[in-house]
Amino acid sequence: MKVQVCFRLLKGLAIFLCAVPGCSNLPTTGTSIVGTPDGIAEIVVVTASGATELKEIGFLEAVDRQDQKLVLVDFWAPWCGPCRQLSPALEATKKKWGDKLDVVKVNVDDNQAIAGHLGVNGIPDVRVFCNGIQVGDFVGVMPEDEIDALLRSLQ
Repeated sequence: MKVQVCFRLLKGLAIFLCAVPGCSNLPTTGTSIVGTPDGIAEIVVVTASGATELKEIGFLEAVDRQDQKLVLVDFWAPWCGPCRQLSPALEATKKKWGDKLDVVKVNVDDNQAIAGHLGVNGIPDVRVFCNGIQVGDFVGVMPEDEIDALLRSLQ
């Protein structure tokens, strides 16, 4: 059942952006991180050798910030094939963007309260935040160059 839900999302790739004042005049969906329950997330870190690794971090610590840095949050689950397919593109994006972007992974099975509060209905669901406000998102698998284009549009 879970794999079927995940598979259906591949057909419905969408990007949602609305023009509402937000972080540095970025388009925003208006969704704020305020009131979101905390939980455990993992932040993608690029090591000195260029490899990526995951380090545990609190969800709110990772996303509720005021430094104008984009934070890409990947809502995923280990059983989701498309989530596993998207992961290398997100890691490559982190490597390309370096310190200009944080990539955070939230396992929805372990963090149902966060996913529910933010309205995550299917995975992979990727949200981009700036100063704790959602400024972009997409659902499903997206190629690395399209993820890059979305992020460039939010700079």
